[in-house]
Amino acid sequence: MRALYSNNRGEMYIKEAPEPTLQGSGVVIRTLASVFGAGSEMAGVGRRRQALADGKDPGPFSEKAHSYQSAGEVLQVSEDLQDRFQPGDLVAAAGGGFGFHAEQGFVHKHSFAKIPPGLSPLEAATTNVGLTAFHAMRRAVLQPGETAVVLGLGMVGQITAQLVGMVGGQAIGVDLHEFRLQKARELGAAATAGGTDDEIAAAVDEYTEGRGADAVFVATSARVRGPASLAVRLVRESGRLLFIGRVIWDFTPTHPDADPHTKELNIHWVNGRGPGSRERDYLRGEADYPERFVPWDQERNLQALLDLQAAGKVRVGPLLTHRFPFHQAPEAAEVAINLSAEALGVGLEYA
Repeated sequence: MRALYSNNRGEMYIKEAPEPTLQGSGVVIRTLASVFGAGSEMAGVGRRRQALADGKDPGPFSEKAHSYQSAGEVLQVSEDLQDRFQPGDLVAAAGGGFGFHAEQGFVHKHSFAKIPPGLSPLEAATTNVGLTAFHAMRRAVLQPGETAVVLGLGMVGQITAQLVGMVGGQAIGVDLHEFRLQKARELGAAATAGGTDDEIAAAVDEYTEGRGADAVFVATSARVRGPASLAVRLVRESGRLLFIGRVIWDFTPTHPDADPHTKELNIHWVNGRGPGSRERDYLRGEADYPERFVPWDQERNLQALLDLQAAGKVRVGPLLTHRFPFHQAPEAAEVAINLSAEALGVGLEYA
């Protein structure tokens, strides 16, 4: 079989790789679609390109946990899962090293779920970014009628804005790129704002009649100090801040309204796809969380998200702005890296 590789200089290419086998509780999947993550996945490639390296080939892209979302057809099922899954089932996979850019792959249990009827494999292959937004919403405990600013409208931010609307809130999308602002409006955002920090703050102040947002989701991938300070400025007193991804959270006030201490804020960090997504034993299928005590672990979040997508309540099709056949995966990766303002979702489709 063929797989996408990346060396330590960030060069990407396709070559032959060993066919996967069952490695415990899980399934072997024949890939039908995968989607690049423009944030952490492609950012890692960009960082490797800045390093002085020898071009060593460390193995398939997925083996280093660089890829993280795909969908396909089940080929083999471990014995313990044969009451739930059969060869021929369509499933979506999520998680570092499990959602692969390769023609086949093995996925441990807890990291895949069935694709409901009516949902295409390419749309289902947005699982990792979708689950990041999904877990952030659970952390926010957003109530109907509340206003939430989504700071950064990449794939995660776009899906977060849709989820805000789905639970009865009003999403204000914020980004520097007009294309992303327009896409958020098309998908139901109550309002959008761009420009300077002062212009964004003025827009949020006007929309909320001076109260500020009940919650602010920081969904930017930039490792700079600005987003944290702006988020504090936009949220109301005793509101919630949710930091998704690796944002530098320097809260040194840069504006009279940007002091998290005097605002008495509730600050949350969002890391992963739900309970279990950072636990080695869980991800290897060697441990379970009892549903009685942990009703929404990574696996159950994944199935719930796919059901919402199939019902049309979370729309990812319009976010898949670029599609390539698998044999053009290196070219697709270049689009994801170099055209991030216009390339929200870059998908691969497999023969």
